[in-house]
Amino acid sequence: MPTPAELAARAFEQLQLPLPVPRHSPDVRLPDGRTATIVGENTWIWTDRGVWKPAVERVQAGPVWAEVTATPTGMTFNSGYGGSMSCSGPGTPYDRSLGLHAASPDCGFVYTRSSVGQPNDQTTAEWAIQWSVSWIGSDGSGSVGGDFPLMQSRARATFAVAEVQALRAN
Repeated sequence: MPTPAELAARAFEQLQLPLPVPRHSPDVRLPDGRTATIVGENTWIWTDRGVWKPAVERVQAGPVWAEVTATPTGMTFNSGYGGSMSCSGPGTPYDRSLGLHAASPDCGFVYTRSSVGQPNDQTTAEWAIQWSVSWIGSDGSGSVGGDFPLMQSRARATFAVAEVQALRAN
């Protein structure tokens, strides 16, 4: 009969973490059809909240069982050419009611140069969710548990970083 720790290791291997769903704003459409954010603007960064929930995998063999739970603890955004930032949560979807040029309250980035000169004049940014992973289990005589190493799930999005000319009145 396997031990709870052995079943926990099996559950850990089977655990499927949800991938981030990359979102950003501004997310404008260029004349050539590419999407873009804007140099110097507050770019809001977030992932769909539907992926921001614990992922659980349970394995049982007779009376022995183990359950592994991965809990999202933060998200890292890598801009695609040098800059990155860490966010404590999934970020906030853009809300125009806070002001057209408002900074994100919890997960934002400002590109300081365009993506011209990058492959296809675009950047490939990465959203990475960090997960803390723990387990509990029992062989019928008592509960045991522990922690696994931190995990990450990652997804990328490719978009242009465009320069625009505009007049802004305050």
